[in-house]
Amino acid sequence: MKFKELSQVFTKLSSTTKRLEMTAILEDFFKKLKCEDIGFVVQLCMGKVFPANDPKELGIANNMMIETLAITGGVSVEDVKKLWKIHGDLGETAKYVIGKKKQVTLYSNDLTLDKVKENLYKIPDMTGKGSVEKKLKIVSELLSNADPEEALYLTRIVLGSMRTGVGEGVVRDALGKAFNVTSDDIEKAYNLCTDYSYVSETLCKNPKNISNIKLKLFSPIKVMLFKKVSSVKEGFEEVGKPAIIEVKYDGMRLQIHKLGNEVRMFTRNLDEVTRQFPDAVKYIKESIKANECIIEAEMVGFNPKTDKPEPFQQLSTRIKRKYDVDKLSKDLPVKIFCFDLLMLDKKSFLDDNFEERHNKLVSIIKPNPNIMIAKGIKTDSESDAEKLFTEGIKEQEGVMFKNLKAPYQAGSRVGFGVKLKSHMTELDLVITEAYYGKGKRRDWFGSFTLSCLDPDDGKYLSIGKLGTGFSDEQFEELTKKLKPLVMKENNEKVVLTPSVVVEVEYEEIQKSPTYDSGFALRFPRLIRFRNDKKPDEIATISDVEELA
Repeated sequence: MKFKELSQVFTKLSSTTKRLEMTAILEDFFKKLKCEDIGFVVQLCMGKVFPANDPKELGIANNMMIETLAITGGVSVEDVKKLWKIHGDLGETAKYVIGKKKQVTLYSNDLTLDKVKENLYKIPDMTGKGSVEKKLKIVSELLSNADPEEALYLTRIVLGSMRTGVGEGVVRDALGKAFNVTSDDIEKAYNLCTDYSYVSETLCKNPKNISNIKLKLFSPIKVMLFKKVSSVKEGFEEVGKPAIIEVKYDGMRLQIHKLGNEVRMFTRNLDEVTRQFPDAVKYIKESIKANECIIEAEMVGFNPKTDKPEPFQQLSTRIKRKYDVDKLSKDLPVKIFCFDLLMLDKKSFLDDNFEERHNKLVSIIKPNPNIMIAKGIKTDSESDAEKLFTEGIKEQEGVMFKNLKAPYQAGSRVGFGVKLKSHMTELDLVITEAYYGKGKRRDWFGSFTLSCLDPDDGKYLSIGKLGTGFSDEQFEELTKKLKPLVMKENNEKVVLTPSVVVEVEYEEIQKSPTYDSGFALRFPRLIRFRNDKKPDEIATISDVEELA
């Protein structure tokens, strides 16, 4: 397949903002694809090279792409930067640079999808000395064989910012229409395997086999989500009486996969963190009395001197650290609080009710000071629930209410459980724009546009600006983190690839024509960075509408 065919589809997608038109464009295209091509194409349509459950990254940011364009186009780095400022997008800059070069060279386009895949798949393995030059060369090879339109989309693919408006929802619906399968069945399969390339290849070969995609050991799933409630009374109204009520810990949600002596751990983001937590692996091997299982738990960092829990921000330093892992295990030891059982000895427990899953979980955990069942009670008493909530907010976040008869529904916020926290005026949002500060902060970003998600089309809708709750050190650190994500820049403002998720508190939500969402946060303030969440897990526009 020629890459040109795909770039033409991207151009069609970019020409419309209507979800149904995008879905129809992709439906028609998916029907024509060979099964060996469709998986990679589906990933690229969403602006991703690798599936969600694959930790590989290209690791190419704006500056490296600018250098690549300069080498390929035979111009200076400064010239590319000037063109970037004019066009406001490195993809459009690549289109211009390659277009100018093609005008003075003889060229026959033969760039194939297989060649794009081959080259991009090599990049994550390029590490260490000389890796930058190797990456430049391999991307430059693709651009040299691309026409201007292909260069536009190759650049955006490499930078992880397609800007076509296509999200998972559009891809899911297009696949459903192309292969006559319901969107719900496709989403269910994806939530269990977290790989749209595998889902699409399965559909292409035989749509009926979509029902054969099941829970699999060492393949993390999309976790079941819980919506917020504002009171104990509302919690019981949502899940019924009696219910199991558990402490909601301020830690990292963890999927534990165990087979014999092999243990692997994944975050709710599907990132593997086994290597970062050798102490946790040791506790799991010692205390989980099952040969093969998948367990959900919360991992919490504790002060080794006081044995008091530390905020999640402290634990996140261990998640990001590649070195001195053993030292960090001593400086910030962890405890694991188990709360659900998804698989045991090859049997999936997803369709079993929560009380049965919980009872089975209790039977296979040998508690010790470092790993235990999450503290909780089974009750229909509002006063007992209030007591546990009061206890839960002293050192942790609050409590969870869980429906005894509910199955486990991966990836869904379906009301089978709810959370009651001490501060209800909180939202997880993503930073989509940044503004340079003034005075001593003129070299840093000093305020940020926050956005919620419209899951139907994958668009991020602005909802307010954030500039308080940061120390000078955090302003400087965040500027360094956001700089590689810049897609468009002028003298005061930059547009960013949505990546950095923050939890903010606010006074109220008001209707406002100022922001894309139609709402505005009043007095938002940073609580913490959510390194454990991806942009597609933030608050949705529906969440905002319910809170307004």
